[in-house]
Amino acid sequence: MDSIDRAWLENRLHAAVDDDFYLDRDEEKRIKEEAAGRGIPIREIDTVVQAELKKTGSVSERQLVDDLDRLLHQFTDDDKLLDRKEERDAFDQVVQPAAGKRKGLDARVAEEYVASFCRVNGVRRPTDSNRSPLLLGIAALAVLAVLVAALLIHRSGGGSAVAGASGRSDRTLSETDRIDIDRHLHDADGFIERAQYTDPPEHSAKAELDEIAQIDPDGAYRSNDVNAIKRRIVDHYLALADESARARDQDGARRWLDRARLLKANSEGIDDKARSLGLNRR
Repeated sequence: MDSIDRAWLENRLHAAVDDDFYLDRDEEKRIKEEAAGRGIPIREIDTVVQAELKKTGSVSERQLVDDLDRLLHQFTDDDKLLDRKEERDAFDQVVQPAAGKRKGLDARVAEEYVASFCRVNGVRRPTDSNRSPLLLGIAALAVLAVLVAALLIHRSGGGSAVAGASGRSDRTLSETDRIDIDRHLHDADGFIERAQYTDPPEHSAKAELDEIAQIDPDGAYRSNDVNAIKRRIVDHYLALADESARARDQDGARRWLDRARLLKANSEGIDDKARSLGLNRR
C-alpha cells in the first residue's frame, strides 16, 4: 500500500484502541471493511494491524478468541469433555493480560464463546450439570412431540411432506458429513468476524460455503443457515456499494456488486441495486 493509505490505516487503528487498548471484533471488522474499500489487500491490512497492536500494547479480541478456540480444541478434541481445571486454564491464558499487553480478553466474551464452542462441538461441561435435568426434560418432550407428529403425518398419507424441497432428507448425509457442515458453518462465521467475506479466496466465508456445497449440493442439511450467511454477505456488499456510490466511486460500487454476485444469492436484489445506482453489467 502507498504511504497515504498506510497513514490512514494507522490513524484509524489508533482512534479505535487509544482509549481502552482493546480492538473488539466489530471495530476490527469495520476497519478492515473500510480499508478493503480503499483497495488495500487483506494481507497488507493484517500486517499493519499487527504492527500497531504491538506498538501500542493493545489486543485484538478476534485473535484472543482464536487463541481460546485453539485451547478448547486442544483440551476437548479427544474426550469431548471440558473439565473445570481445563476451563480455568483456558480462561487464565486469554483473560489475563499477556506480557507486553495492557488488556486480556473480556471475560464475558470468553464465557459466551466457551458456551457456544461446547454447544457446536458437542462438548460436555461440568459447570452445566446443574441445568442438565431441565434440559433433558425439555429435550424429551420435544422428541415426543416430533414422534407424535410423524405418526400423524404417516397415518394421513402425508409422509412425503417431511422431505425438503429437493426431495431429499438430511438422513441421506452421513454423520461425518453433518459434522463437517457444522464445522464449515462455524468457520464461515469466523471469517465474517474477520471481514474475510470473499477475500482471500482460499480463506474466506465463501470458501467455507463452497465446501458445504460440495458435501451437500442439494442443501438437505442446515440450508437455512447457509442461506442466512449468504444473505448477510450480499447485504453487506450492497451497503458498501451504496457507500461507494455516495462517494462518487462508481468503479468501487461496481466492484462490491461483482463480489456480491459470487455468492449466487439474491441476484434480483443485486440487479435492482445496480440499476438504482446507474451501473450496467460489463
